[in-house]
Amino acid sequence: MPSKKSDLLMWLGFVLATVIAIAVIAGAFSKALQSFFPAKNNVMEYAVTAGAPQATVFFEGRDMADAMLPAAEPQMLLKATSAAPDTTSQLQQRIIKTGDLSIRVRDAEEALEQIVSISSEKKGYIESSSITDPGTGPRTAYVTIRVPADVFETTLSELKQVGVLTLHESVHGQDVTAEFVDLEADLRNARAEETSYLEILKKSGSIEEVLAVTQQLAQVRGRIERLEGRKRYLENQTDLATISISLTEETRVELPTKTWRPLEVTRQALRDLVAGLQTLVDFLIRLVIAVIGLLIPIALISGLLLWLGWRLVRIILRRFHR
Repeated sequence: MPSKKSDLLMWLGFVLATVIAIAVIAGAFSKALQSFFPAKNNVMEYAVTAGAPQATVFFEGRDMADAMLPAAEPQMLLKATSAAPDTTSQLQQRIIKTGDLSIRVRDAEEALEQIVSISSEKKGYIESSSITDPGTGPRTAYVTIRVPADVFETTLSELKQVGVLTLHESVHGQDVTAEFVDLEADLRNARAEETSYLEILKKSGSIEEVLAVTQQLAQVRGRIERLEGRKRYLENQTDLATISISLTEETRVELPTKTWRPLEVTRQALRDLVAGLQTLVDFLIRLVIAVIGLLIPIALISGLLLWLGWRLVRIILRRFHR
């Protein structure tokens, strides 16, 4: 029995030694492979949660001791998870209000001054204005004003009182509340991404790591600027309503104000007649000179040909008579 126990212990020791040897050989072989084929395309993954800008970083194929540093050439897969609450009910309704008004007025300039006064009283301003005077008919004017949206209807009512007749009136409203809410959510997520990239940038060591994170940070900041610009535009369009007004004067019948001078008209007519006769005489002179200039060489050539023909005929007749 003692011999069997000693054999069993010997076999167990042999098996344990074999397992330890295989593990040591496998570890050495794995390190050798890693030294020959370094893992350059490690994956850096971090999650950004809106409202709590923290970055959790995981690296494949690296020890936990260096897990706080990004890979040399990281291929970053950013997963931005938004935990933003539904703020639709918390925001006021955002509506872009626009109005078009065409009215007939007695005097375009006076009506334009009244519109400027109305817009100033409503804490608004004139965006553009123009007036046209053809000289032979009624004047027209065009003006565009911006007023606070909460006084849009009141302003429109006062503007109609400027004219004697409302020719056309239209009001449009565009609800952009949902887009405004989406913009705010995108801005929160983008700012959270920016904060996370800044934290990662503090832990980056090599130039390649800094450049990679800086490039991602620049893209996020560009997206933030575009979102903020769109948000400011929507705020301006919803805070201030736009009203375009077309003004047309009434047709007025007026007596002519020019002085009638028949003698002056007669003199002008005679002056025009003389000028016309001068033009006609000039044309005839040019025509005669041109005709004479062409006829003289034609006559000379024709006379020369007739003389040569007559001489030739006389010579032939003399020969026949002999």
